Amino acid sequence: MKLKSIIVVSMTALLLNITALPASAAKQTHHGIGLVTAIDNKGKKIELKHGPIKSIGWMAMKMFFVVDDAELLDEVEVGDNVDFDFIETRDKRYVITDIEAQ
Repeated sequence: MKLKSIIVVSMTALLLNITALPASAAKQTHHGIGLVTAIDNKGKKIELKHGPIKSIGWMAMKMFFVVDDAELLDEVEVGDNVDFDFIETRDKRYVITDIEAQ
């Protein structure tokens, strides 16, 4: 009976440690360089025409990204060349966590 209790406690502790990690801790941050082609403040989205992003295996393309913080959109304007960082969420959304005009 003691062994079973020790196993249950150990497994619970292990699970708590795993679930206690922040959701972003396991996510890889990707970096890109691009041109702002559209900004949707209401939808918290930005469209970028970006170059290749090797860390995720993308070639150059134009696409919308969601922003982590709507205030990031105040830092850039359509026509700006930008450096940006983003993560891929579990549901395959690409979320910008940092963006800066060059």
